Amino acid sequence: FCKVINRDPIESYTSLSMGILYNFFNWRLNQQVNKDGRKLCGTKKKSSLSTYWKVFRLCVERATGDKIDPKLNRKMHRALRDLAKKHGLSDEKRVNRCMTIEDLSEQIKTTLNTTEKCFQLGEIRILAVLFLLLLAPAGARPASILRLRFGDIRAVLARDPEGGPHNILTRFTLAFTKTYLGVKDAKTFTVPENFFDPSLFLSPHVYLLGILFRHQVFKAPSLTSPDKLDMLDIHAGEKELPLPLKKEFDDCLVFRRAVKTLTGYDISMDAPITYGMMARWIRRIGEILGFEYATIPYSLRYAAANGLDQSVDVSEALRNLALDHANSVPFQRHYLGREINADTWAILRGQRPQQALIRQACSVGHSISKRRPTDLTVEQAASINTHPLIRKLELQLRRMKRGSNGRAKALRTLRKEKLRLKRSLQETIRHEWTDNQAVDDIERQLRGEWNPNQIVEKGCRPQGSAQKYLVQALAAKCDNTIEGYYRRRNNAINAIILYCTVEEGPTIRRKNTSSAKPQHIYGRDTQEEGPLQEALKTALKAIRVKTEKERPRYCFLCVGKALTLQPDDPLIKDLAREFYTSGDAGKHFRRRHLSILEDHHVIYCRVCDETLENKKHLQNHGLKRHGLRT
Repeated sequence: FCKVINRDPIESYTSLSMGILYNFFNWRLNQQVNKDGRKLCGTKKKSSLSTYWKVFRLCVERATGDKIDPKLNRKMHRALRDLAKKHGLSDEKRVNRCMTIEDLSEQIKTTLNTTEKCFQLGEIRILAVLFLLLLAPAGARPASILRLRFGDIRAVLARDPEGGPHNILTRFTLAFTKTYLGVKDAKTFTVPENFFDPSLFLSPHVYLLGILFRHQVFKAPSLTSPDKLDMLDIHAGEKELPLPLKKEFDDCLVFRRAVKTLTGYDISMDAPITYGMMARWIRRIGEILGFEYATIPYSLRYAAANGLDQSVDVSEALRNLALDHANSVPFQRHYLGREINADTWAILRGQRPQQALIRQACSVGHSISKRRPTDLTVEQAASINTHPLIRKLELQLRRMKRGSNGRAKALRTLRKEKLRLKRSLQETIRHEWTDNQAVDDIERQLRGEWNPNQIVEKGCRPQGSAQKYLVQALAAKCDNTIEGYYRRRNNAINAIILYCTVEEGPTIRRKNTSSAKPQHIYGRDTQEEGPLQEALKTALKAIRVKTEKERPRYCFLCVGKALTLQPDDPLIKDLAREFYTSGDAGKHFRRRHLSILEDHHVIYCRVCDETLENKKHLQNHGLKRHGLRT
């Protein structure tokens, strides 16, 4: 802004006036692209503008050492209201419904069971669950959980003061949190192991220990598997046995993203999972589960805040400390549920409140339905093409010369506009579905045509053997003995360790079809090993060329990767697929494999059982042995 008006920023800070402040915020609200030329999502809420003003005041204070004049501050509040009205900003607040423990359980089960959403690597799916289970008891800001390091975790075997079996305590310290209002003290949360749960889906210990054993983080050289935990005891007269972690992992992040390798995916050494990535995953799982409202990480923070407030074991000061609040005002303004979580009529009449019913009605999952649409049908997606704006853009595109820069830009604009309209249509359909479906259900029931047990089938790929084993291990029942609990816990940890190495690949979006064209349902005949193995044999035979003139339409590195998978792994179908032309296979090879290779990397061809010394050697090998020109 100072460049636009040709003024020095520091000088502008020291000589603020209503005119320059109004023009600055008006200019900011009109911005459509950032300094790098990328399109901005824009400010849509009045509360966002208010937050921007608060941050601006802090910037002025840090730059000049003085606070903004209180009189100017009061005038600016009126100006912000005028700007919000001028730019049509909404004053509607975000829904702050809590995610109950029942909703959390369903969210976790869907995360582990679904194949509609893939996480590239099995460990990322486990981390998505662990994030929820650490966020729920802490009620912390989501970003502080994502920045958790192995050095912030402490595990101990603790003696039960009431005489029960030894308990594994997990302590995690949240050292990173919001700091623009000043540095906050690190807080440590202690979570004890809960014996004899009906299932292990809600056990953070199982997932965390699975990650620790997966990366061999324990300092004791012999502590390499969960079975060894059963052998440990506490010295007489002592209360705890620490389970120390290796010092070299102290600065290593727990929540790291998956990165592409030559033929698959692996966990990154230092690239973190961002808040945006985790928020998108949680939102998508909520859509698959059938929640009406967008599922956000802050739903768990709201739940923890309200749970702490209603607990007789937690004081107001302890609640504020856990939430990083200086006083109770932020809780009352933003966290206290606006859906009144109390049976006020029963209380007024002196009757027993129906608290369980009220609690369910005020939760995120009160209107959950597996029938709720998650994606557009083919007909709905095709209706976008008849939109006047799309027709106008397509007409302009046809008039442009092929290969020109203007045509490429117009094509990008057309694709972005189609995507925007599809998202808008999908949100509209999901928003209107609850009432429309309710009317349809009422009419069907009154006509006697309603079937309450109708199953909604979706065209998803089947679960792999490792995913089935994982879900079965976590859902296993306990035989009410401590030995049986240890056995169940260890089996679940081993299943998690095994699943962490599974490569899921990217999410494959399959188009929905209309009811007039019944879709093929996976899981009835595609789980058989026959079709997958036949496709793999065909691909293996095709990529072994006899002359350099042969041009197969397969990728030999992907086929080699398929040889390492289980016979029933659904990824075999994608890895052993036949491209439309040999040129398409070459394009795939350059984009997917060559683009991430350095010249000095050593590569192994599983099809030929041969080591290739560098990138050039790989290209020559691909041409001579497999007919792949790159």
